[in-house]
Amino acid sequence: MVYTQNKFPAIRQEAFKNAREALGLSVQDLSQMSCYSVRQIEQIENGESSSFYGAQVKFTAAKKVAGLLKLSEENALDFSEVNALKKTGASTTESSDVKVQESAVPPAPQSVSEKDSVPTTPAPKQKSLKLEVLSSASVKSAHPQKKIFLLVAIAAAFVFSIVNLRPLFFPEPVKEEIVVVEEVVPANPPTDADAKSAPANSEPAAVVASAPAPVAAPVSTECPPADTNVATYKPDAPKKAGDMVYLQSKTAQTVCVTDASGKTQNKTLEPGVGASVYGKPPFKVLTTGQAAVDLFYQGAKVRLSNTVNKTILLESDEIIQPISSTDSQLR
Repeated sequence: MVYTQNKFPAIRQEAFKNAREALGLSVQDLSQMSCYSVRQIEQIENGESSSFYGAQVKFTAAKKVAGLLKLSEENALDFSEVNALKKTGASTTESSDVKVQESAVPPAPQSVSEKDSVPTTPAPKQKSLKLEVLSSASVKSAHPQKKIFLLVAIAAAFVFSIVNLRPLFFPEPVKEEIVVVEEVVPANPPTDADAKSAPANSEPAAVVASAPAPVAAPVSTECPPADTNVATYKPDAPKKAGDMVYLQSKTAQTVCVTDASGKTQNKTLEPGVGASVYGKPPFKVLTTGQAAVDLFYQGAKVRLSNTVNKTILLESDEIIQPISSTDSQLR
């Protein structure tokens, strides 16, 4: 059933109260069943509406509560006022329909004399028709411009795709270049007379051949011979333990290190390559010369006055500073 916007059926308050009491329900029980507050249930039964936002909200709540109380709409709501408004609305619509029908009746034909006396005026419908014709013509004239613009855009996209994708589908052939080598002919070629006048014992000029690049000789893995004069080194201010010697060769050579226990270790080094040797001090180092290798012992670089010595004896000394956790590592 459809209701007007500002008018809803009246709520039969006694019917709601009698139905609730007949079912043995309290206001609190009905509030929990309908999810409405106790105040709203009481106002449905006493006619107040301060707890509702509007008449429509109260009407919707009353219909829900009536369904819970098993009340029909006829018993829960009073439709007398709504029906009266519908009747008055129907009468007004009928009168308006009659007026419309009367206005739709064409006027009576005029006599010849009346037509001559009354000046004829153009009907407004003709103007509207002209406007419609002009608007349709303008629309038709606008459509070709859109079509032309669309065709130009399609043509531009097609040309752009051809220019950019041509190398993929039509690769250019590889150009071949021909190099012409011209032989230089001497200005005065030798004649037969020159050949006869040449001495018989003349020999052809020797052809100078480029010598092949020298091949580096392989590095021997044997220890260098020991010197009769051994150079002894002892650090002045040792900072690390004396159980390791660090070697860094400047040339390709084999260096041998012998510790106090008689253990000998051979190290074949390339230029710029270093190696660490561990053992018991003192260490005897056999090299091809101190100038060809750098030695580091107890945190200091070994420096001798005579760099020609090939055999060096490294003796350890007491450490002045406490030993760190990386005493045997050279940084």
